[in-house]
Amino acid sequence: MNSIVNEKLQEYLRDLSKSNDESIIKMEEYASENHVPIVESEVRQLLKMIVLLKKPKKILEIGTAIGYSSIVMKKTFPEAKITTVELNEKSAKIARENFDKLGYNDIDLIVGDAYEVMQNLDDKYDMIFIDAAKGQYLKYFEEAQRLIYKDSIIVCDNVLFRGMVCEEKFYAHRHRKITIVKRLREFLKVISDTTKYDTTIIPIDDGMSITKLK
Repeated sequence: MNSIVNEKLQEYLRDLSKSNDESIIKMEEYASENHVPIVESEVRQLLKMIVLLKKPKKILEIGTAIGYSSIVMKKTFPEAKITTVELNEKSAKIARENFDKLGYNDIDLIVGDAYEVMQNLDDKYDMIFIDAAKGQYLKYFEEAQRLIYKDSIIVCDNVLFRGMVCEEKFYAHRHRKITIVKRLREFLKVISDTTKYDTTIIPIDDGMSITKLK
């Protein structure tokens, strides 16, 4: 996915954010070789910082892929109990293998449609990280509010969608991404409602939002 950040600046930040953790490097190499979407290195560092500051005892992740973000969060705060949801069975299988290799058998991986899974959860989480189908972010966010405490945070990746959310000319033409962009704009408008939420939208890589209920 193309970044919204200046290319030279992006390369510089990613060079600064390179990991020296062998397990992280191997997953990054696998993702690159097999075209698996994972968070970029500078986003990984931001996610780590969020976890370090929040120290969430219970984390819900929507969108596991190969388990990269789950492992980053678990390495950052081993005490966290992580539940992660993935629709693709092949990706889930690889994620489980990665968890097992690192001894993270306590990460609870649920295979299924994220929204349906969320509807059947009744636990509360200190942090919810959403990185799944972008066109469904508003549904995920609305359901997530039932699953958090007042001081919990909801973190969403790729919310600026290659910068398309701010391109008015985009709407002058029919485009296969138009539904996703419209839904993301609606999502961004909702989370920016200052009467209900405290939200920051960070223009890093493809955009990340952090939201807390008021």
